[in-house]
Amino acid sequence: MQSEELVRLRIEEVLATPGIGRLVERYFDPEGPFAGATFDLLGQNPPHALTLDDLLATSLLDISWRPLAVRRLLAADSDISARLAAIPGDVDLWNAPRDVLETATFLHSSLSKLPGIGPVIASKLLARKRPRLVPIHDRVVLRVLAPPKNKFWDTLAAALRAHALREGIEALRPAHGGSASLLRLLDVAIWTRHSRSRAAQAARAKAGVSEPTS
Repeated sequence: MQSEELVRLRIEEVLATPGIGRLVERYFDPEGPFAGATFDLLGQNPPHALTLDDLLATSLLDISWRPLAVRRLLAADSDISARLAAIPGDVDLWNAPRDVLETATFLHSSLSKLPGIGPVIASKLLARKRPRLVPIHDRVVLRVLAPPKNKFWDTLAAALRAHALREGIEALRPAHGGSASLLRLLDVAIWTRHSRSRAAQAARAKAGVSEPTS
């Protein structure tokens, strides 16, 4: 079985979890403890510039910015802006041309190499700037989907070309999740279902969702 088929099946398992819609709804509850839509809507988010609001929004996803990382990001903002300008904001991951993916991959790699950032934080920052194109790939997502090494974007893009799978993800959108991209909805579904954090465990208990077996 090809890797994209395996990833698709793993996503389908998450979508088939009884109560997964309630879990996603809890994540986007504006009165709840999670980032919810604030990640997308906080402050200013110009498409071709990195702002302090971007750093603050990203910090809502369980990361902390080290002083050196902040200084390096802001010092490199002109380079980042030029590279962002080369990446369209209206292209979905599963429809992205190869040159767009390569440009985004290069920017992700460049950000990952800055002190105190790394690939996970870089993906969260770019998911704020290009939410339709760049998926968040933290350790929970990688553990659950288990894509081939260094092939996460390509494999996920191939899996999401299945229209029925995208419809299943879109069906999870709650009332307060209108601003979230489909990639963000998927990330939230995977994280709330499989994260071992206390906050996710509490959300599952309140939503009446069983604990994952792995």
